This record gives sequence, structure tokens and C-alpha cells, in this order.
Amino acid sequence: MDKIPYTTNSGLQQFKPVVSESELWQDRNVGFCLACGNEQDGCEPDARKRICISCNREKVYGLEELLIMGLLIISEQAE
Repeated sequence: MDKIPYTTNSGLQQFKPVVSESELWQDRNVGFCLACGNEQDGCEPDARKRICISCNREKVYGLEELLIMGLLIISEQAE
């Protein structure tokens, strides 16, 4: 999973995940930390504010939750 940096309205730099459509609908239970960009396994699709094992901040969200929040970028995968 790729990531791109962005700046929040309050001036913090965070990351958005970039996934293909096929990755989004795989049953992998992957979460993504907005603070450090770490991919974290064992995370429900609707997870919110889970603690990141990499940076120890409550910024891990499930991919479907990020989609609803508008913080997930879906790339088109070449066939």
C-alpha cells in the first residue's frame, strides 16, 4: 500500500493511503496510521482511533472507515 503526505487544516502533516480497488475489497483486516503511514494488520474495516504499533498514537483507522472519511485514495489498476 502506498501513501502520500498531506497537511491538515490545523497544519499537521499526515498521510493518506493509496490502494487499488481490488486491495480495498480484499478481506485482509488492514488498518492505516494517518500520523506515520504505517500499515497495521488485525484492524477491523470500521476501526477508528486505534493505537499505532509504530508511533504509539491513536491514528489507526480501517480502510472502509477512511473511505467514508474521504481520506482514502483509490488508484486505477491496469488490467
